[in-house]
Amino acid sequence: MGFLDKLRGRKVVSGPPTSGQPVSRPSRTRPQSGEITWVPAGQPFQVDGQVIAGGLLYVGSRARSGDGQTFEPALIDPSLPVQWRRPDLTGATMGYWPSYGALDPSARAGYLNWLLGGRSDPNAYIGFVFLYFYGFERRFLVDLGSNSNHPDAALITAEVLRLLAIYGDNGSFQMYAGRFLALIETISAMTAPVTPPAWASVPRSWEIPPVVRVGLGRYVAAKQPIPAEWALAFLRLHPEANLRTPATRCTDEFDELFVQRYRAKFGDGIVARIPKARVEVHYQPASGGLRGDYRQRLEDVPDVCASKALFDKIREVEASCTDSLDAYSRFLGRNPDGASEPAALGLLPDELLATRGGATLDSLRTWGATLAEQGAVAVLLDDVVQRWAPGRTEKLTKKDAVSLASLLAKFNIGIEPDVRFGGKTPTPGSTAVVFILPDQAPAAPSAPYAAAAALVHLTAVVASSDGSIDDGERLHLARHLEASLELDGPERARLNAHFTWLTVGKPSLTGVKTKVNALSVAQRSAIGLFLVDLAAADGVVSPEEITTLTKLYKLLGIDESELYRTVHTLGTDTDTDTGPLTVRTADYDAPRHAIPAPDPAGTGIRLDPAKVQARMAETATVTALLADIFTEEDPPADPVPSAPSPDDSDGVTIEGLDSAHSALAAHLLAQTTWERADAEKAAGNLGLLMLAGAIDRINEAAMDICGEPLIDGDDPLELNHYAAQELYE
Repeated sequence: MGFLDKLRGRKVVSGPPTSGQPVSRPSRTRPQSGEITWVPAGQPFQVDGQVIAGGLLYVGSRARSGDGQTFEPALIDPSLPVQWRRPDLTGATMGYWPSYGALDPSARAGYLNWLLGGRSDPNAYIGFVFLYFYGFERRFLVDLGSNSNHPDAALITAEVLRLLAIYGDNGSFQMYAGRFLALIETISAMTAPVTPPAWASVPRSWEIPPVVRVGLGRYVAAKQPIPAEWALAFLRLHPEANLRTPATRCTDEFDELFVQRYRAKFGDGIVARIPKARVEVHYQPASGGLRGDYRQRLEDVPDVCASKALFDKIREVEASCTDSLDAYSRFLGRNPDGASEPAALGLLPDELLATRGGATLDSLRTWGATLAEQGAVAVLLDDVVQRWAPGRTEKLTKKDAVSLASLLAKFNIGIEPDVRFGGKTPTPGSTAVVFILPDQAPAAPSAPYAAAAALVHLTAVVASSDGSIDDGERLHLARHLEASLELDGPERARLNAHFTWLTVGKPSLTGVKTKVNALSVAQRSAIGLFLVDLAAADGVVSPEEITTLTKLYKLLGIDESELYRTVHTLGTDTDTDTGPLTVRTADYDAPRHAIPAPDPAGTGIRLDPAKVQARMAETATVTALLADIFTEEDPPADPVPSAPSPDDSDGVTIEGLDSAHSALAAHLLAQTTWERADAEKAAGNLGLLMLAGAIDRINEAAMDICGEPLIDGDDPLELNHYAAQELYE
């Protein structure tokens, strides 16, 4: 039973046609008259003395159409007259639903001339192409009984694809031909080996294509896991997916990442429950001889596309991939040709680096690993930059520095200074330190690490100011901080590298004094308490630590006597009873404070562990304050050029935009980022009800003017400063 007759509920008896012979016809409501022959591929035939090569046509006389209601429109009747001298090549005499038998003789000549010319003239009247196409519909639906395994099915598919390559610009033909190919593919999918479709080649519509429904349904019916490639096709072709920019701008990267993460999360795939819904296949032929919209419910194929649970699980993977590709996508939005640049590659998720980067990344990876194996090694920043971006001469921006550090981290190579951890953007000619970065290293500082780095920096600043604290003292402090603040392996490695960088980098007091002076007395006192708590964390404050703390208190503007008073409060009762020491300040009239006596071993002042722990808990909140003080800041970026106000009476517009879209662009330039809801409100106030469409219009205009979009991202929206400068210079 053929597909057409299945859909109509009719019983037919049919068999494969014999080459060059009339096809055995199924019984019809109306009896057929005349004869019809399918000309196989490659077999020539004659019409009015002209030899037409190629085959794949119907020849005969007065044969009824596939629906039995009229004569077959695709049938070439050699007995009918042909006006060869004045052929109608433009289809001026042809109707909307052409039929060879009803054509004007001049139009027959036009059609036959097209066939004689190889059926490939790109300027041919599209009606000729449709008349030829009608034969394929009849051949597959009627003669072959919708048997997709018949050799002619493959030949017809290939020929329709060839025609689409030539005449696909015609929207009507593209639609009908695409639906026909989808029908053949769908029927084939019911029995053929299940292979995922190339989603990009599948025509998109308001529903998931039947071939995808059938393929997924076969897995579900067999209670087999849905492979990653099928899940991707499901996502890509789902009309409700509403994929964000990274998935559409970085299609190859997104697809590769999706497949990897889907497999990582679900193994062989998701085993979906069998739903009650069944796949329905429908087809509306172009041929006037096969009128009607034909539908068939495939009882053996569950329609998994109705499963919200499956879709939600796939969307979770999609969201993860989109988030991971967001920074990379934004970079490409500003640099469309920069996909292979190391600066872009550094923004890729780790899973994709193995297949991207080539020799540049291989060289960077090998160099960094070899160098870092030696420990924390000081190098010229320029050497690192040249291996990251060969030939680059301009100064690094903060984004560049983030990209460089991120890329190195993917190879387990760390760098100091690292702007992600509060460091200032390094300048050309400066020194950097590279080191081995343990697995699972964070990309941002924890509060304990930030405090530790700040204190190491603080001691380095003190040392550079008077030269009285040697490297051994600072190293001792670093080790003490690691233990006291319970830093993990990656944090310890970074702190050691930071210490090495401070040793060779000669840190200064620039900005530190200003930030310290801006603190209240209470805040500075809290920092002082925290410094003492850290020194006392092992239960002993050594004389060397007292010396260092004295200098740190001076830097913070805290009276030295406060230090001794604080240490005193941490001492044991026994210590205070054994003859406290008195420290005299420069002011003889100032009060005197006792500190606990040194322990018998002479290693320092013994402290009460319970008091130390209590104090540590109270002062832990100071870590954020310390981190802020010693976070270095880059000079402010160039300000965004002021845009005309939407309310300006001048009505300034951007070339290519109307006043409303120009006003929205001007409004959005008021800040660097926008929450989508706020941007939608602004667009609505200007009468632009669809924000996405408005942004597309604005970005198209920006691309025409300066080659870059003005607004990037989805939520939040981000302003492209370069494009803004170009638009409003």
